[in-house]
Amino acid sequence: MSNLASRILNWGFRGYVRRFVRRNFNAVRIARRDVVESLPAGPIICFINHPGWWDPMTGVLMTDLLFPGRRFAAPMDAEALSRYPVLERLGFFALERDTVTGAKDFLRTSRELLNQNETILWLTPTGKFCDIREPASFMSGLGHLVDRDFQGTALPMAIEYTFWNERCPELLVQFGAPITVDQLPKDRDARTVILEDALAHTQASLATLAIARKADAFTTIETGRAGIGGIYDSWRQFVAWVRGSKFRKQHEVESTLVVRSIKADLT
Repeated sequence: MSNLASRILNWGFRGYVRRFVRRNFNAVRIARRDVVESLPAGPIICFINHPGWWDPMTGVLMTDLLFPGRRFAAPMDAEALSRYPVLERLGFFALERDTVTGAKDFLRTSRELLNQNETILWLTPTGKFCDIREPASFMSGLGHLVDRDFQGTALPMAIEYTFWNERCPELLVQFGAPITVDQLPKDRDARTVILEDALAHTQASLATLAIARKADAFTTIETGRAGIGGIYDSWRQFVAWVRGSKFRKQHEVESTLVVRSIKADLT
């Protein structure tokens, strides 16, 4: 496949992800977006908790909206990837779980990608689904990658999918403080503990914000489907007309900054 065809494929896939998220979530909200705006040059390993099926799409979406100049990369179960080989063109690479050969291939491929300054590598170092309120131990891969030869930044990011006041859930994200190699000890196990603590702290902070249900603690970067629909919203619209006020699908008017809004033809 030519470079032009690959770029068109990536553009189309990212557009599909944006539309898919808009149809299934009320909004995409970011806490501590300023962290992204002040990252140093060089490759990034964004290591995240693993709350659900949506996580790979969340990584693609964040790359598209917050890291547009970056090359997306992420490991994917080798068996699943073999069923959808086109995903390799989009930045996913095969990961054979629970084998020595698979671990070596993962490290080799990841290091090759991280030799390129524009790479952002997305990892779920726990290797399993975990609730945001349950920090889990990491597998060894991340600790191996952020060794003295790594010339980039390790960035913790917590994800939560939760329902607030609308029919569709919120997609909430919070970034933690970026970590560079000079902040980490030489011992791999000690490095892993520091990285675990960084993500656990970020998860706990996001969980608190999610429980508080305060949209103004976030920057809203995408809006999707609001309201309940059907008879309920029809009645609300009628009441607004009687009162001479403007009908809003949202149950609460937000003061957050909306960087992007859903287009009318996607509603």
